[in-house]
Amino acid sequence: MKSLLRPIAITPVLIVLILSQASFAQNAKVERAPMIHPGILMTGEQLDLMRDRINRGIEPQKSAFEVLKNDRRAVKNYTPNTEHFKWGSGERDAQACWIQALMWSVTQEEVYAENVLNIMDAYSTLEEVTGKTKDLRIGLMGTMFMRGAEIVKHTYPKWRPETEKKFMAMYDKAFMPTLLKRVEHENNWMSSITESLMATAIFKDDPELFDLAVYRLKIYLPTNVPLENGQPAELWRDIAHSEEGLGALIQTCEMAWNQGVDAYAWLDYRLAKGFEYLGEVVDTKDDRFEKNYPLDVGWEIVNNHYHYRMGMDMPWTQRLVQTVRPEGLFRHTSLGTLTKGEMDKDRPVAISHWRLPIAYIGAPYSHPLKRYGCTSPVEWVQDAGTTMPSGLKVSSSGQITGNVEAAPGVYKLVLKSSGSSCDPVSTTYYLPVKNLLPAAQVNVAEPGLWYEYRTPHFDTDPGLDSFESSASGTTPTFSFSVAKDEQYAIRFSGYLDVPADGNYSFQVGTENQSRLYIDDQLVVDHWMRDNRARIAWAQFDSELGLKAGKHKIVLTVNNGNYRKGMLYGEWPSMRNLFEVQWKIPGATSHDPIPKSALSNPGDSSALRPVQPVQ
Repeated sequence: MKSLLRPIAITPVLIVLILSQASFAQNAKVERAPMIHPGILMTGEQLDLMRDRINRGIEPQKSAFEVLKNDRRAVKNYTPNTEHFKWGSGERDAQACWIQALMWSVTQEEVYAENVLNIMDAYSTLEEVTGKTKDLRIGLMGTMFMRGAEIVKHTYPKWRPETEKKFMAMYDKAFMPTLLKRVEHENNWMSSITESLMATAIFKDDPELFDLAVYRLKIYLPTNVPLENGQPAELWRDIAHSEEGLGALIQTCEMAWNQGVDAYAWLDYRLAKGFEYLGEVVDTKDDRFEKNYPLDVGWEIVNNHYHYRMGMDMPWTQRLVQTVRPEGLFRHTSLGTLTKGEMDKDRPVAISHWRLPIAYIGAPYSHPLKRYGCTSPVEWVQDAGTTMPSGLKVSSSGQITGNVEAAPGVYKLVLKSSGSSCDPVSTTYYLPVKNLLPAAQVNVAEPGLWYEYRTPHFDTDPGLDSFESSASGTTPTFSFSVAKDEQYAIRFSGYLDVPADGNYSFQVGTENQSRLYIDDQLVVDHWMRDNRARIAWAQFDSELGLKAGKHKIVLTVNNGNYRKGMLYGEWPSMRNLFEVQWKIPGATSHDPIPKSALSNPGDSSALRPVQPVQ
């Protein structure tokens, strides 16, 4: 097997692509793309398949269930322990919520579903989660509470809405503030919190919260796997924390997949490379690394998706699967052998619907469709009874193209694909259509940008509207040249002259914490203390639709990590790395925003972002 073990000392990483926080919503126009329920880690179809495999004695589910039903958290008389709430008991009860829901799904014995409801009732009185690691605890426990509740809510006829109401009132108070904020530990902590955020969004049937979770996943996947060869960020810390971080990510990807978003493929299958890298480290017992032992963190999910669904060669993952099988429940993991082990082996890849990128009215649109599990060329046609939004068409090769002329909204498209090696399949797609953002009606003649400078830097995220400066002035462009100290923050603000209607995307190159707003919309959020996450995201070239004219642009940069002489802008070989770039309609690459496109009104009072930072 080809060795992946070429550890790289992590150094400052290059240019960061700006992500638009896209709202995946939805030809019959519909209110929004529906969410699948149950649909957190297990869909209804997957639960039925798991139960069927167990009842027919099919491995590996049969043996995994035999182990699970003898677990103390799977007993029929399970009683939650909230009297002296602490890490061990709270985590155990959250795990039991998930396990009892699985026991209900397999056996259909009501006692297990009632146990889930009883756990929720017991925790409805929880005031807060405390302790030094409370943010991590919330991420771990929230995921399992949501998984268990989701299954029982959508499969148990005697579900109690009053229990849900009380439990979610507690959850909104004690859990949600942490899930919505950004904590300083960008690796396994934020992976776990992002997983919990997505699970919560699905349980709440909240599309905006789901979009935020997808956006966070785009940030924290490269935080954990920053290098193209798959080397995890925490590799030189120890293997256990590396496994935990990647385990949370793979479970989040499975949730996203169930809801019509293929995060597994991001960054050229970066997560698959990460697990293969870890698999080789663990399987060969490489003694350069601390805590080098296999944990039950979702190896079965990795193998089921990349090997069985996608047909990829995953040799090290498959070796680890055999080592951990039956994969148990480590903290908040998936009981992977029971829930995912070889589940999609020798069966068609099926997903109920997919979410498409935003189409902006009056702007060119192009998106390729993908048919999974089909080795022959595929032909695409519109299904009977469906029509494309005005201005768009789908080619026989599966390319949606055109200029959208339809009204804003979400459109439901049903398209059929077939090939010589696969049966015809009708797939539902949801396409959000939005207006281009209008230009500002302003007359601004002052060239360049207004800047506000402060020292010291921000130790915590202040929100851009609370920026108090110690100096201000104008500068021709985005530049570190106005810096006077070793630790500082700068806010640049002004107007961007957009030459034509269309789709625009942006990049920022800086090793410092940064946020970019266009017309008060957050299009990049790299307010992280861990520089390893700032990676070129060319694959996530999310576009913002802009009308020709002037648009507000605000960039805040926070430098607390380097001495002044260590800034990218100060090194001759890296001088071009502090740039804000854009890709204009018709261009094939990003270029620096020219000075001639920037102007300002002489102060920043009209330019401050009004959208709260998420």
